[in-house]
Amino acid sequence: MKHIVVRPERCTGCRLCQLTCSAQNFRINTHKAARIGVVPRFPEGYFEVHLCNQCSVCQSVCPVEAISVDASGAYVIDGPTCIDCGACVDSCPQQAIFRSPASPHPYMCNLCGACVANCAAQALSWEAGQ
Repeated sequence: MKHIVVRPERCTGCRLCQLTCSAQNFRINTHKAARIGVVPRFPEGYFEVHLCNQCSVCQSVCPVEAISVDASGAYVIDGPTCIDCGACVDSCPQQAIFRSPASPHPYMCNLCGACVANCAAQALSWEAGQ
């Protein structure tokens, strides 16, 4: 399976990854509805990129088993099953499960690749993996 690799030292903080992600997945253009997070760290002068690394911690803590793996290998939250308890959000070691008015339940990267295809700084790339 392929997975997305983050090279934070290349990130310029432009948020293009977030804008293309929200457009691809929610049909809106705002970084606040993205499945990837970009957090500026100043005065240190770098950007933290928060992206699901498909580690399965969220799946193990979900009390109603609303998280499964889809055909592409991405962990996904089943909306009708999710009780919105926030256990997955709180347990994510990458801080990569998000909430937004664009979705009635938490969400994470679904490996659509919009962010990789549009990252001008090449801070995101595909790699073959486990």
